[in-house]
Amino acid sequence: MTAPSGSLTSLTTCDRAIPPRPTKGTRLGWRAKGTPNKVNQSIREAFQMAFEKAGGVEYLVRLAQEDPKTFVPLLLKTLPPEPKVPQENGLNIRIDLT
Repeated sequence: MTAPSGSLTSLTTCDRAIPPRPTKGTRLGWRAKGTPNKVNQSIREAFQMAFEKAGGVEYLVRLAQEDPKTFVPLLLKTLPPEPKVPQENGLNIRIDLT
């Protein structure tokens, strides 16, 4: 017995192939991998211009002298993170690279 024309069964059986699902990690649309985000780039450029208009290095020196509570967190964000060092016998071992 065949399904009547226009029924749900006849709609689900078609001749076109269903494309395979993309593998995990496959990019669908969006930017190509490694292409810089233009919005982030324009924000960085705006901050650079604001930094230069505020006085650049002289501004940072003045900020460090007048408001170290603001300057120190900014400085810490620019430093690379400390490397994780494994513990031996329950003691922390610190390696100073300076």
